[in-house]
Parts: sequence; C-alpha cells; structure tokens
Amino acid sequence: MLNNQSPDSHEPPGVRRTERDQQRRRALADAAAGFSPSTGRVKCLIYLSGSDGALTRQARDTCEEAAEAFCWDVADVIEEDDAQPAPRERGGLSQALSRLCEGEIDGIVTGWPSMISPSAAERESVEQEVRQVGGFLYTAKPADPAASGTTAGGTT
Repeated sequence: MLNNQSPDSHEPPGVRRTERDQQRRRALADAAAGFSPSTGRVKCLIYLSGSDGALTRQARDTCEEAAEAFCWDVADVIEEDDAQPAPRERGGLSQALSRLCEGEIDGIVTGWPSMISPSAAERESVEQEVRQVGGFLYTAKPADPAASGTTAGGTT
C-alpha cells in the first residue's frame, strides 16, 4: 500500500501552526526525549505555592533538579502563599500563565499537584490552558506530602 501523504504532514488535516509554534513543539519534544533542542534550550518557570516554608524549599530544590536533569533553563521562580486556593485568584500563577502565553517561557514546573490547586478539576483546567498554548506543566513529585504522610523532616 502506498502512502500518498508527504512526509512532513504529521498534523491532522485542518491544523495550521505557525513556524514559531512548530519550532517550540519540536524543541519540547527533543527535550522530553533527552536531546538538546535545535532551537535553543527550553525555558521554564518554577511555580511554588504553600504556607510551609520547609516544604516549599524542598519543592524548589526538587524542581531545580528536575529542570537540570531535562536540560531546561529556569527563567524565573515564583513563590507565593496559598491563601487564595483558586488558581485564577493567585497572582503568581496568573503571571506564570501570562508569561507562557506570551512565549517568554515554554513551560511551568511545580513541586506537586496541590501547588496548582487542591481541586483536581481546577488543575485539569490549568493543564488544558497550558496545553492549548503549546506549553507544558511538569509536576516534579506526583504525590502531595500531606497525602502521603511526609513532612519536611521525614514521615509522620
């Protein structure tokens, strides 16, 4: 059977991407595969939210280690208190999403899921928004320390 599509048509019919978006997507795919991106290093922003300073410091170290392991450049770190639990009410998260939309960064790295939102539905909404602009949201640790019984000093 012959394939009559050109080798460059990896997109579904009707999808049009700008050259810049295609370059960013290739760079992200290269970084995820462990290769050095052809269009420069992937830029990420570390976003941390929480009232426990020791856990936040631990999460920051973990995020920085993950970024280094993936060869991502950390453009900035935003830390904020989680007094406003809804993602849309958090100034730091709004700033991170804005920078992602403007193309200043390629993705957001966070410590664990609740740093985005304690609600799974709200987290999914943020993740979808990030994907729609061609970015990524990377969670360094999939399990929250409070849920696993872990504290900054060890297990409880």
